[in-house]
Amino acid sequence: MQVNAHPRVRFSLRYKIIAILFGAMLVVLALGGTLFYSVARQQMLKSADKQAELLAQQIELEVESSEAGQAYIDNLLGNELRIASIAIEKQLPPHWRDVTNEQLRQLSAELGVSGITLLAPTADDIVGVRSSDPREIGLSTRGMGKWYIAFRDLLAGRPQASTYGTAEKNYWSGPFANAASDPSKVDKWGYYYDGTTDYIIDPFYVQTSIPGYEQVVSVNSTILHVLATEPDILSIAVLNKTFAEKPIRYSYKGVSWIDVANQPVMYGAYRYADHDLDVKLKDRALSTGHMQTALDRVGGTTVMKAFIPESEQGSQYVVEIVMNYRLITAQLAGLLHDMAILGGALLVLTAVLSFVGAELITRPLRRITEAVDEIADRNFATHVDVARSDEIGVLAAHVNEMSEKLVEYLRELTRRERGRGVDYLVMATQALVHELGTPLAAIRQMAELLPRIEPNLGEKAREILERMRSASEYANRIARDFTAFLRNGMLTVRRRDVVRLVSDAVGLCSSMAQARHVKLSFRNETGHRHVYLDVDEDKLFGAVVNLVRNAIDAIPDDRARREVDVTVRIEAEELHIDVIDSGVGIPRDRWDRIFVPYSSTKKGGLGLGLTFCGLIAIAHGGTVGVVQSSPQGTHIRMRLPLKHEPIQVDA
Repeated sequence: MQVNAHPRVRFSLRYKIIAILFGAMLVVLALGGTLFYSVARQQMLKSADKQAELLAQQIELEVESSEAGQAYIDNLLGNELRIASIAIEKQLPPHWRDVTNEQLRQLSAELGVSGITLLAPTADDIVGVRSSDPREIGLSTRGMGKWYIAFRDLLAGRPQASTYGTAEKNYWSGPFANAASDPSKVDKWGYYYDGTTDYIIDPFYVQTSIPGYEQVVSVNSTILHVLATEPDILSIAVLNKTFAEKPIRYSYKGVSWIDVANQPVMYGAYRYADHDLDVKLKDRALSTGHMQTALDRVGGTTVMKAFIPESEQGSQYVVEIVMNYRLITAQLAGLLHDMAILGGALLVLTAVLSFVGAELITRPLRRITEAVDEIADRNFATHVDVARSDEIGVLAAHVNEMSEKLVEYLRELTRRERGRGVDYLVMATQALVHELGTPLAAIRQMAELLPRIEPNLGEKAREILERMRSASEYANRIARDFTAFLRNGMLTVRRRDVVRLVSDAVGLCSSMAQARHVKLSFRNETGHRHVYLDVDEDKLFGAVVNLVRNAIDAIPDDRARREVDVTVRIEAEELHIDVIDSGVGIPRDRWDRIFVPYSSTKKGGLGLGLTFCGLIAIAHGGTVGVVQSSPQGTHIRMRLPLKHEPIQVDA
């Protein structure tokens, strides 16, 4: 019969566990890293948005402060210009034709104003007729929109009718505006007319001539300071609500300009322009009242743009803040670097822990596998020592239970198989006893009849006849006793020292060993001088003698190593009697057959010796069998239980 080889492990469970745990950690790190990166990026963008909001609030406060300061200065200068106008009226003649430009220059210097212009009405215009600034002479105001309307209202004696600028009795003052004579200048004008002159008195201040004006009313200084201290803020601009709309333009003598109040960019500098995107975000911020952000790439630079609407007055302007996205990408790159280092460390730790955990799992599994392999190799009494309370422990317990049940089953099977052999042996023995009964009876009868026929037999002859009669009776008794044992398995049990019994059996065989030049040895490895069991001393003694003699007979005459070792030891609550020889061995397929009656391989042997050994072992509740055999020798073991009472075998 061909025995299939054990399947080879192609991919160890240990490596599967490591791969699963390592892969799981890799997936967890990848998902967690992606989530963490996404959350961190969103947090950084929110932080940038918050920074933009705070910066916009600062700019808004500066704008409000600037507007408040500008309004204060505007009112202050308006009052000063009104007082100057009254003083000018008292020093000038009532008709403009009587006034010279030099007079106006002198009065300007005396009163501390930047200049004085006189405006006189014509049929369809109001023009500058005299001025300390030659560029103001001949200046038409008809194209000045609200300013022209205010001049006409002033000439009509109702300056308060104008909703633009500020008005008092006989006086009107417009806001800071570009000078029509020189649009590059932003000036403050006052206009006075009480009906006693044929002209409007117009003293004015040039913005650059007002000490500290830029520091008080300008937001640009704050923007420049922020840009200087925050390198990642690329641009700040305050966009008018009319940004991207066509602004109102003024023109005079071929010169065109947009008034300061209508400038698309009120403060700061509008750079990194993406006109369509910027207009859309500006309009959305004004319509929703909430900040709008977007990433944009302008001139090869990735920037983050934030458009924050004016919060106090709602829809006057939008603050645009452009930030360099490099700061966020640098932080994210650093974060990725740290995550990569941490992830690598975690993966290494996972690999180590996976290896340790896999070893803890697979080590008992290997022991279980080895035990199962031993069971597959017919070492059915193998026991797995795995002290665990998990599924592996349960598996080990089941393997041990299977081993115990298999041993018990094989013992029962052996009993049955040998019982069938014994049945045959009983029939054969009964036939043999029956056949021997006639000659034995004849021998007994002749031994009794011969003295009657020959009364003169000598003393020696009579002694021989008596021995023949006794021998025939002994032969009949032995046949009856053996037949009774086979039928009933009866033992004469007494408590005996099995160690001494085995030692005596070895001693009995020593002469045979010496005759065969075999080294016969005995070792007690039980750890006790005496081991007492309830046994049939004669039958167990005979069984051990039979095992030792068979071992001696198994060594051929030409074998160099000639040894038989007999050892007694205790294992797993059993007494083991091991007989190991250096003979030729027993083929694997005959290990079980050697205990079957009439299966001897000896020349002239009946094959009953090992059968009797098996029967004696079974009768004592034990077993006998081959443990290992090869061409270098055979190891046979008899197992006797230490706790169980001897059992009887129904033959």
